[in-house]
Amino acid sequence: MESTENAMTLLFHDDFAEGLRVRDPRIRPDGPWSLRPAGALADGDGAARPTTEGLVVEPTGTDPETGRPAFVVPPEGETVEHLRWAAFGPACATGGSTLTVSATLSADVPGAAADDIREGAGALVVLDRDAGLIMDFALTGTQVWALYGRVPASDATRGGFSYSVPLAARQPSDSHRCALVVDSAAGVARWLLDGAEVFAVERLGHGLPDPARADAWTPGPLSRVRPASLVPGLALIADSPHGQGVRLTVSDLAVSALTVTEGVAS
Repeated sequence: MESTENAMTLLFHDDFAEGLRVRDPRIRPDGPWSLRPAGALADGDGAARPTTEGLVVEPTGTDPETGRPAFVVPPEGETVEHLRWAAFGPACATGGSTLTVSATLSADVPGAAADDIREGAGALVVLDRDAGLIMDFALTGTQVWALYGRVPASDATRGGFSYSVPLAARQPSDSHRCALVVDSAAGVARWLLDGAEVFAVERLGHGLPDPARADAWTPGPLSRVRPASLVPGLALIADSPHGQGVRLTVSDLAVSALTVTEGVAS
């Protein structure tokens, strides 16, 4: 009979010992990370620094009363970006295999409602750019969340949606090993929290079945997504900056592929 062997291949890893190595054509052309602007802030509203606990990311503003880092309040008339700060790593080809994006996360959200995902959160992001597919682990002060969404196409050829699903209670001092496991051939994603599956999407690209309710929904065609490549990322999130902050700590971020090899008949 034939046997099969499973092996994990590491596609990308960052221990953040050197901080966030952002790509710069002049001084770091091989940097693996790129930053996303937020409004007038070219590098987004976040500053990253290495610590003994891992990479710490906090907003660039300051609360005048407490002196703590706080989100910059956008000027009147500027469109408020939901992603206040975001860093994206290299695109990792799936090759039809199962990819796991994992990291150890902790988050504190001072000056905000600790359990309100709209007030502020730190997140591990997994993105399929071609399909506009977003899968996140997000941490507020007292809750772990799964975020799942699809960005609608500007020409209305693709609909969109977003969901926020509470997964587990936590404390600001807690650290969690978060892993998003994406079976690209089957079009299935699973959220693993500290080694246990806590959420799954069985039809990537489509909305969730009842009784889940979308936070937002844009009508339009939706099709099954089987990602050809995935991008790992990190983010600070806040729907309405008003002086609150988020402190995200992340370490040991990895992207690995599960390869299955067929053995010879015995």
